[in-house]
Amino acid sequence: MTQLLENKIYAMFWDLPPAVRERAVDEFIKDPVKAFNDEHILLRALNTLGWYELIRLSGGAANLLAFLDDRTISRLFPGSRQKYYYNAKRLLSKYIISASEQSA
Repeated sequence: MTQLLENKIYAMFWDLPPAVRERAVDEFIKDPVKAFNDEHILLRALNTLGWYELIRLSGGAANLLAFLDDRTISRLFPGSRQKYYYNAKRLLSKYIISASEQSA
């Protein structure tokens, strides 16, 4: 993991006390996919990290698509970010379905 990405992960947890922040960052780095199952952490990640970082940390585009449900996206702020992830979800699902259809 790059230092820049690690710094962004620390920034995700900016509002936590130092000891709690360290533990949260360590747990996130150890298993980001498991951490994304917590909606609050997923929302922090969607608001902080870039698209390719999210894909890499989630274990691939298909896994990221599974995390992008409408309820979670609707909780993002501002509205432009919601629109961004609704469009990303739509395009990602089209891309993943197209790729699986081609291999069939």
